[in-house]
Amino acid sequence: MAARRAPLMGYNHNIRHLGWEFHVQTEDSGEERPHIITHLFKSGSILATRKVVYDAADDEEKVRQLMKHQHKAVLIELRDGVLDAKIKEYLGT
Repeated sequence: MAARRAPLMGYNHNIRHLGWEFHVQTEDSGEERPHIITHLFKSGSILATRKVVYDAADDEEKVRQLMKHQHKAVLIELRDGVLDAKIKEYLGT
């Protein structure tokens, strides 16, 4: 029986938007729980989450590409104002 692949190293970025600093984190949960989660944080609170489930048989490169795509998509949504209403609701502005 082949050894299970450990979760891949994730991505983290701090980004300024609307005058505040946010943190975007993407992580892989590994073959036993084959999904990728990206969170948008402000001061330790999760404002938005994206999750994609993948096939545990997918190779490491495919999982890495899914991670990059999802992480970049959340960064673009933040940059383009897609998440502004949710941010303003959370921050009370």
